[in-house]
Amino acid sequence: MSKPNPTRRSFFVTFLGASAALAVLAGFGIIYYVFNNVKNLNLAVEGDISTLSMLGEFIGGSVGTMWSLAGVIFFYLALIYQRRELELQREELLESRKIMDKQSKTLQTQQFENTFFQLLEFHLNAAKRIETQDGANGFDKMYVDFKKALTATKRKRKTTGSSQNLDSQSFETSFRLVYDSYRNTLSHYMESYKALLFLVDEKSSDPVFYVNIIKPHLTEQEVLMQFYYLLLYDKNERFKTVVENYGLFQRLNVRAVHAIDKLHLEELKETAFQATPEKRTDDSGKEEEPKKRKKLFFKTE
Repeated sequence: MSKPNPTRRSFFVTFLGASAALAVLAGFGIIYYVFNNVKNLNLAVEGDISTLSMLGEFIGGSVGTMWSLAGVIFFYLALIYQRRELELQREELLESRKIMDKQSKTLQTQQFENTFFQLLEFHLNAAKRIETQDGANGFDKMYVDFKKALTATKRKRKTTGSSQNLDSQSFETSFRLVYDSYRNTLSHYMESYKALLFLVDEKSSDPVFYVNIIKPHLTEQEVLMQFYYLLLYDKNERFKTVVENYGLFQRLNVRAVHAIDKLHLEELKETAFQATPEKRTDDSGKEEEPKKRKKLFFKTE
């Protein structure tokens, strides 16, 4: 439904107001004219009384009608102005609501980023404890120990006359042995990492942006151990979905995986190893072209 033309409506309201004012003035003019002409009438004369009676009927018929019409017009104009006031009040309420919504979103973003960077700092500290463990990179040592465990398993299978091609159970058993030897530090590291990712996936309005903040902090050794942790130990479907949705294994050392078993790469979707472009949507839910990123409320160190 099309909205009425504001110019036409304004002209119409002005026209009605002018018409009502003219009707009132015309009524006063008629009354003035009549009273100027009845000053010389003699009420003792019957003919003058009849004339005065006719003038009264004329005034009541003409002036009363004009003033009644003017009253209706003024009442209608009052309704129009009242409607305008209500529309203005509604617009002001809508603007106030928009401002409150923006303030609420800003506050939610601040609260989210505060929690996000606290968890990120906690996760980075957990990673540093592993990287500096015993004066060497703990993630590198885990990978080396994992390869040693697999080699030992192959030798054991060879001595028993079994095939040296390892099945999934053999891979899981070997990795669990390594994981258990680093459980004190690695369990805290992985739990903080998953909590950070789940927070971004669940609470953020732009998760790709915050995931792209996390990625540069991950070394190839970390990503490699996260890869085997997901496939051979944790097997958390939600963790797997997050990894595939945001390309968290983008920096995975594929050669290192091939050195163990390249078939492990096929257990995840290709999106797990690819960069995820940022997607922005407008208020109607339509995807927008990428724009320059807003500034964060908190900065990483």
